[in-house]
Amino acid sequence: MSRTLPRTRHAAVAALIAGAVAAGTVVAVDSAAVAAPAAVAAPAAVTAAPAANPDFGSPGQGPEQPVDEEVRATGFAAAASAKISRSSVIARAKSWVGIGLDYDWDGHHRGYRTDCSGFVSMAWDLDFQPATNTFASRGVTESITKSELRPGDALLDDDAGAGGHIVLFEKWANSDRTQYWGFDFTPSGVHHRVYDYPYYPGYGPYQPVRYKNIADDVTTPPAPAPGMTDLVAVNLNGDAVDDVVGVEASTGKLWLYKGASNGTIASGGNRVEIGSGGWNGMSNLAGGDYTGDGKDDIVAVEEASGKLYLYPGNGSGLNSRKEIGSGGWNGMTDLMGGDVNGDGKADVVGVEKSTGKLWLYKGNGAGSVGGGTSRVMIGSGGWNGMHDLVGMDINNDRKADVVGVERSTGKLFLYTSNGTGLNSRTEIGSGGWNGMADLTGGDFTSNANDDLVGVETATGKLYLYPGTGTGLGARKEIGSGGW
Repeated sequence: MSRTLPRTRHAAVAALIAGAVAAGTVVAVDSAAVAAPAAVAAPAAVTAAPAANPDFGSPGQGPEQPVDEEVRATGFAAAASAKISRSSVIARAKSWVGIGLDYDWDGHHRGYRTDCSGFVSMAWDLDFQPATNTFASRGVTESITKSELRPGDALLDDDAGAGGHIVLFEKWANSDRTQYWGFDFTPSGVHHRVYDYPYYPGYGPYQPVRYKNIADDVTTPPAPAPGMTDLVAVNLNGDAVDDVVGVEASTGKLWLYKGASNGTIASGGNRVEIGSGGWNGMSNLAGGDYTGDGKDDIVAVEEASGKLYLYPGNGSGLNSRKEIGSGGWNGMTDLMGGDVNGDGKADVVGVEKSTGKLWLYKGNGAGSVGGGTSRVMIGSGGWNGMHDLVGMDINNDRKADVVGVERSTGKLFLYTSNGTGLNSRTEIGSGGWNGMADLTGGDFTSNANDDLVGVETATGKLYLYPGTGTGLGARKEIGSGGW
């Protein structure tokens, strides 16, 4: 602020940074949260109207110089990005308001000069500190119009022959755009207040400018609320094409979406209600022919009691349920159905939450599955690191394999069954599968290769990934938003 010192005053400092800072090159880090000082004084009162005396005059302003990285590191994260968001600039500016800093162009706070241009250099997270009259010449800023001003931009007076100053713009204070909220550093301290546009009368000229590496904040729209949950593939009507069954989150009803041999499913008004309200109290639905009558059934856990129930398929819907597992099943997650050991009887596989182990509960073909000491561990600890496990026959060997998403990488892995357990896994989908949910597997294309179906969380769309016999082909949308 105030008069601007010529760069020749500190030619030695300028020479030191000339090689490190090319014209127009600045480094910024998008650190929205700035570490708070150890003892922060109560913030100064914010001025609701322009101050009568802006206290513009000052004893001088420091020249260009690099940031003291050793000091800076104690207060800010190291620079790691060429961009900084507008919200981060404002947050950094606010971190100097009301903490008792004195205006001193020979002084520093966390690596930055305690004058107007040092303050803005800090807010923009520059790795060097221009003098007021060198922001533009060093390629830090570019001119914009008044109508283009956005949070984190600035009003700059860079007249080298008179008193220069820079004010950080936050937002307009009135609809006429004659006043704005901003930040500046003067001999009376760091201020967050309302200014007349472009600055107080009698000072200037001021030009709206923009830091070249500032970035608009990216607003990620919230994912749509799930329309359906606990999707499961079953063949209820015995027509050799699997269907999709799922719970409607808002009503708790169970709906059947009949499959067609071309990989599509009935939707909208063509779906069939096969279970009235109350299914949102059930979880971990798994499908398979547990009764051995050629019609797929559904097993599900009642969350309130932890019991496992069988809902026998009758060719068009489900019959009355039957308890096949006493309390404790709510300690399992990611239940899946399928004939894992290849004996022609559907089994249940699931992850034990407390241990991360994967257990096989063998089906007897008469409507029950082995529990207690009769269960078989087919995967040691670590399965809590997977989600949306699916039982499906990828390689068409009549044994259900396990497919699931690794949480830490978002990759999709296949664990083929060997009849007694699982073989070493194979990656069949690169990162990004954390964005999918409610995966289920079955033969939706009637070509003997099981396919994968899942909901894209961000859009609510339903996608089919056709089975190839060794993995999965390119996906196809089979259900628009709302899933």
